[in-house]
Amino acid sequence: MVLALSDVASEAGIEITFQAFADFHHALTPKHKKNSKLIFIDKGGYALEAIQRAEQLEIQPFVQVLNWKRIEHIQKAYESASLLLLPSRSKTEALIVGALSNGIPILSYREAEQEQLVDQTCGTLIDYYSDSQSIEDFSNVMRILYYDPDACKLLKKGAFSKYANQINLKQSTEKHMSTTVAS
Repeated sequence: MVLALSDVASEAGIEITFQAFADFHHALTPKHKKNSKLIFIDKGGYALEAIQRAEQLEIQPFVQVLNWKRIEHIQKAYESASLLLLPSRSKTEALIVGALSNGIPILSYREAEQEQLVDQTCGTLIDYYSDSQSIEDFSNVMRILYYDPDACKLLKKGAFSKYANQINLKQSTEKHMSTTVAS
C-alpha cells in the first residue's frame, strides 16, 4: 500500500502522485491489481480533486482518500503502509520523520533536506528532471518494491532503524543541548 499526503504537495505533486500510482497499478496483472492501493491523506482541501483524478485515471476502486482529522483511520493507514510517496522538494522533514518512526520507507526527490534523512537503507530518492520523468521513475520504484517483498521488508526495517538510531538520537541530543544552554 502506497501512502501519500496532500499537505506538502502542490497541484503538480498531486498529479505526479496519482499518475505514478496509475502507471504502477495499470502495469500489474489483474491478480496483483487487487493488492495495490493508494491512500491519500488530505489536509489541504484536495479531496474532491483527488477523487476526480482517480476516476480519470481509472484507479478509483484502488484509491482511498482520508481526511487528516480522522486520527483512527490515519493511524491504521500508517500501520499498513508499505511506502510513503512524497513528490515534494521542500518542507518534508516532519513528514519523513513521522513515516520513518512508523517504519515506512520513503520515495521522494533527491534534495538536501531529504538526503539528510533518507538513504538506501530506508528509502529511495530520485533526481528531478521533469514531471513526466518523475512519474516514470516513481512508478518504476513502486513496481520494483511490489515485486520484491524482501527488499520492501529490508527498507521497513531500515526505516525503523534510521529513526531509532539516528533521528531519535539526534533529536534527544539537540533537546538536551538546548536545555543545558538555557540553564
